[in-house]
Amino acid sequence: MEIVIKYFYPIIDYMKVCLYLELEGKLSITGIGTAIRNQRKALKLNNIEYTNNLDDEFDILHLNIVGLKSLSLARRMKKKGKKVVIHAHTTADDFRDSFRFSNLIAPYFQRYLTFYYNQADLVLCPSEYTKNVLERYGVKRPIRVISNGVDTNKFKFSKEKRVKFRKEYDLKDTDMVPLCVGHLFIRKGIKTFMNLARRYNEKFIWVGRRYKKLEEREISNLIRNKPDNVILVNYIEDIVSAYCGADIFLFPSNCENQGIVLLEAAACKMPILCRDLLAYKGWLIDEVNCLKAKNFYEFEEKLERLMMDKELRNKLAKNAHTMAKEHSLKNVGAKLKMIYDEVMEK
Repeated sequence: MEIVIKYFYPIIDYMKVCLYLELEGKLSITGIGTAIRNQRKALKLNNIEYTNNLDDEFDILHLNIVGLKSLSLARRMKKKGKKVVIHAHTTADDFRDSFRFSNLIAPYFQRYLTFYYNQADLVLCPSEYTKNVLERYGVKRPIRVISNGVDTNKFKFSKEKRVKFRKEYDLKDTDMVPLCVGHLFIRKGIKTFMNLARRYNEKFIWVGRRYKKLEEREISNLIRNKPDNVILVNYIEDIVSAYCGADIFLFPSNCENQGIVLLEAAACKMPILCRDLLAYKGWLIDEVNCLKAKNFYEFEEKLERLMMDKELRNKLAKNAHTMAKEHSLKNVGAKLKMIYDEVMEK
């Protein structure tokens, strides 16, 4: 006689999640703004009910920024018996070399972040690297790693968008154009980008916001003395057109927690050249779906390889696109559901 043993897992019946982003209007064009839009789409794709309204009924508060209002909300909602999940998009390490005086503020900011993240029932972060950083800071709450994901329905190659972008920036069909997307911070590797551009006649395009009143003096000097072939674009409404219109994604950032723009570039089938950072370990693989450089001389050598080798560009782009699909919002939402279930069970 065959004995069938059935296992029953508890089904968590929570009403909804509140996905909240303090200062959302001002952060809409930042990586954090992209991250929360991805979260909302990911939950919708997995039929998870959510709200943006703090006045609605909900069981889990999912916070995405480190402001004082978010800290107050976390403590208040826990007193009301609600679960609090905090998404760690920010560390003191990636705060350095951004705004004026950021390096002086960073040690104090680290103490605040540690206190803030410890208010959560569970902390989310986008890489094992960031998890290790948070643990080093002294975050004692459970930490789970989850990709920020990429909207593969939005970020995909379009020949029409390529033609439009290249026409707008007067790029010839034969031009080989490196692109970077990111705020104009020292941390983002703008110095490396400009020094590489000085070695070429091709146009190099950087898309990213400049914070003129808050920027470090070094950034001001770099922009004032930039090479003639560097094009700085403050904002592009359709950023997909930039990924489609350029030829190489050159991302020399010195510190990242994941790098959403890398996923976006990969989804648009761009060959990637990036710095060899711990945050990329396990998903960006050198010579497979990207090229990695440890210093300026490696950037110089590997950029030249990409410029000259169409077969290499095609191989890296194809493999990067395959990798990006693993970070789809459908997959991210499914993992978020499991994490929410875990939080509710406690």
